[in-house]
Amino acid sequence: MKKNVRLRVLFLMELFVSQTDSKHGVTMSDMLEWLEEHDLTAERKSIYEDIRALKEYGLEIEYFKEDRTYRMLG
Repeated sequence: MKKNVRLRVLFLMELFVSQTDSKHGVTMSDMLEWLEEHDLTAERKSIYEDIRALKEYGLEIEYFKEDRTYRMLG
């Protein structure tokens, strides 16, 4: 599949909604693998931008330094 920013953000949102909560997170590697499984590619920098966009949209996504994971709260 051709690199598609809109789809990438939607697939990341699906990942956060379905696989994270206040106790379970995903790493950057998990996100990149998830996208690859869905025939999408991304660089770390673009993932950071996507996370910012999702936060602006209203998702409460936080980074936890202890285990280096991102989690959707609430």
